[in-house]
Amino acid sequence: MRTGSRLAIATLTLAATTGVSFAQLEEIVVTAQRREQALQTVPIAVSAFRADQIERLQINVVKDIGENVPNLQTYTVTAGAQAIQVHARGASVQNPGFNVSESPVGIYEDDVYRGRLASANLELADIERIEVLRGPQATLYGRNTLAGAIRIVTRTPGDDPWATASIGYGNYQTLKLSGSVGGPIEEGALAGSIAVLYHDRGDGWQPNPVRGTDVGQYTDKAARAKLHWYGTENLDAVLTAWAVDIENDGYNGVPYRPFSTATGLTPGDKRPGSPAGGFYDNFSPEGANYGESDQAGFTLDWSYNIGAATLRSISAFANIKDRFGFDLAGGGFDSPPPPDGFGPLPPGVAGLLVTSDSRMKQWSQEFQLLGSAFNEQFEWLVGAYYLNEDGNQLYAGALGGPAFAESITSETDSYAVFAEGTWSFNDQWSLVAGLRWTEDRKEYTNTCTTGFFCQPAPGASIALKESFDEFTPRVGLNFQANDNMLLYLTYGRGFQAGGFQSLCFGNLTTNCAGVAYQPQTVDSVELGMKSDWLDNTLRVNLAAFYAMYDGLQQTAITGNAFPIRNVGEVDVYGIEAEISWAPIESLNLFAILGYMESDFGTIDPSAAAALAGARELPSNPKYSGKVGFDYTMSLSSDLNFFYGADLTFSDSYFSEATNALEIAPYARTNAFVGLGQADGRWQLALTGKNIFDRDDNVSGIFQNGFTNVRTVLPPAEYMLTLKVNY
Repeated sequence: MRTGSRLAIATLTLAATTGVSFAQLEEIVVTAQRREQALQTVPIAVSAFRADQIERLQINVVKDIGENVPNLQTYTVTAGAQAIQVHARGASVQNPGFNVSESPVGIYEDDVYRGRLASANLELADIERIEVLRGPQATLYGRNTLAGAIRIVTRTPGDDPWATASIGYGNYQTLKLSGSVGGPIEEGALAGSIAVLYHDRGDGWQPNPVRGTDVGQYTDKAARAKLHWYGTENLDAVLTAWAVDIENDGYNGVPYRPFSTATGLTPGDKRPGSPAGGFYDNFSPEGANYGESDQAGFTLDWSYNIGAATLRSISAFANIKDRFGFDLAGGGFDSPPPPDGFGPLPPGVAGLLVTSDSRMKQWSQEFQLLGSAFNEQFEWLVGAYYLNEDGNQLYAGALGGPAFAESITSETDSYAVFAEGTWSFNDQWSLVAGLRWTEDRKEYTNTCTTGFFCQPAPGASIALKESFDEFTPRVGLNFQANDNMLLYLTYGRGFQAGGFQSLCFGNLTTNCAGVAYQPQTVDSVELGMKSDWLDNTLRVNLAAFYAMYDGLQQTAITGNAFPIRNVGEVDVYGIEAEISWAPIESLNLFAILGYMESDFGTIDPSAAAALAGARELPSNPKYSGKVGFDYTMSLSSDLNFFYGADLTFSDSYFSEATNALEIAPYARTNAFVGLGQADGRWQLALTGKNIFDRDDNVSGIFQNGFTNVRTVLPPAEYMLTLKVNY
C-alpha cells in the first residue's frame, strides 16, 4: 500500500511539472436498463468498463471481472480451469462444475444468458464494454440474478472499418495472439466482423514433485463472426456465430497437513495445518487433473421501430461439451489415514479422483417491446422470455480406492413475462415500478451404475420433477438533485429456483440425490448516489444496501457428498464505493471499495452451518477493493509513454459454509508500462500481475479425514505485447 502511494505521489508531481491541463471524466453509455443511458443517470448500482479500461485493468478472462467490482468475488476452484465460482452480496455458488449448478449472478454475453459456470471462465476478446449490475435484477433480467448480473458487450460492426492485431509473450512460455477486422460490406446497409484469439501457456507454475513437471498449462482458442444489417428503414439485425475450444491441466489443489484430526474442527480452528510440500506443490498423479470445453452457438438479435415503440427479438442457441477430472485431495491422501492424521506423503496417491463428461444444449428466446409516451414523460418496457436447457453428465472415479459411476440427466424449461415503467414527474423526480413472473420447470434423473457407494444398491435410479415460480417486483424513487447528482432509493425482490443435487457418489437417498433443495429469495433495499464534482473531474458513486435472504442456498460437505441445502434466513448489509478522479490531463486515479456484514436469523438446525456452529457466510470478506492509477505522458507530437498500477486487497473470509477453514487476508499488485503512437496506431506494453510475487490462497476445503486442500492464486505473471490498430 505504501509503495502504491509513493508511486501515485510521484506521478502527480511529474504530471504537474509538465504543465498539463485539467480534463473532465469521460461519459460512459450503458444499456443496463435495456436502453442506452449515460451511466450517471442510471438509478441502480452499475460498474461499467470501456475497452481501454478493460485492457489497462488486465481483465483477460471472466474471472478477472470480480476484483474490479465492489463486493463481487469470482475465482476458479475444482472442475477445470474454465469453471468459476461467483459470490456477491452474500449469495454464492460453490459447485460450478455441475450441469445442475446455477449462479446467483447471471452472466450475459450480448444480452444472452449463459447458464453454465463449468464453462464460463472464457477469454475476453474484441469487447466493447463490460457492465456489472449489483443487487437483485427483479424485472428486466429476472432468472438467476438474485445478487446481480454481469453483461459482456462485444463490438458490432458498422460503417467505420477497423483492423487490430496483437502478439504477446510472457513467462511460463505464454503466447497470446488476437486479432479482429470489421467494417462495411455494403456501406450504409451491411457490415461484418471476425475476431479470433489464441492463448497458450506451455509451462506451468505449480511444481508437481510426483510427476517431475510443473502444472498450470492451457490452450484457449476462440472465434466470433458478426453480420450487421442496417440497410432497411426501421430494421436493425445482428447475426453472431461463435466457437470456443479450451484445454488445460485442470484444477491442481495444494494438499495441507494434517489431513485429519482426532477431534475434528470447530469454528475456532480457522486454518488447519500447513502445505504438505511447497506453497504451490501439487502431488496428483499423471492424468488425474484436466479440463476441456468445446462450445459453439449463434445469436440473432433484431429490432424494428414500429413508430411509437420498438420491438426487439433475441434468439440464441449454445451447444457445450465439457470434460474435467480432478483429485480433490491434491495427491495428499494416505489410505488408510494414519492415527496421527497426515503421515508421510505417498507419491502419486490420490484421495478423491473424479472425472466428468457432460453435454448441454441451451435455447433461449426473448421479446421486448419498449417505448415512451406523454412527450417522453413515461418510459416503458414489456417482455417475455423462454429458455430450455437439456443435458447429461457422467461422473466416474474413486474415493480412497473404491470406484463409482454416476449418470445424471437434467432438463429445465424457464418462462417469464415482465414489465417496467418510469414516470418522470418533473426534471428532478421520477418513479420506477416493475414486476416479473418467473417459472422454472425442472426434471432430473440420477443413476448409480456401479460402485461400492451406491445406495441403496448398484444400478439404482431416482427421478425427480419440480416446478418453482415467483413474482419479483421492483419499486424505486429517483431524485436528480442537479446536473451532476442523482439520488435513488429502490426496493427489489430476487428469486432463484430450487434444484437437484449432483456428484452424490451414488447416494440416492435423502442425504443427497433423493432430495431437492428449495428456492431462495431476497428482499433488498438500496440507497444510492451518483455524483460528479470539481467540474466533472471527480466522480463518486455510492450504494448502501440491506439484503434479507430467505431459504439461502449453500453447498454442504456431508460425509461423502456435496449437496446444496437451504440454510434459512440471513441478512447481509454493506456499502459500496466507486471513485474516479482526473486531477490533471491524462492522469486517472481510482478506488473501488466494498464493505459487508451478515446476521443469521432463523437457521435450519440440520444445515451444515448450524451443525458446525458457523456464523459467517462463505467468501464474504468484510472489506475488499482496489486502488490504482494510470498516466499517459506525451513524449512528442506522435509518441506517448504510459504506465499505471493497482492494488487489490481482501479481508479474511471463510471458504465454506461450516466456517472450518479461513482464508487469510491478501493484497496483490498489478502494473503496466508502455509506449504507443498518439493516434493509437500501435503500442508496446509490458504488463504484470502480482508483481511482488505474493503467495496467496483464494479458497480451500477441509473435511476431516476426507480432504484438506487449498486453491492458490498464481505467482508473478508478466507479458510483453505489441498491438497495432487501423
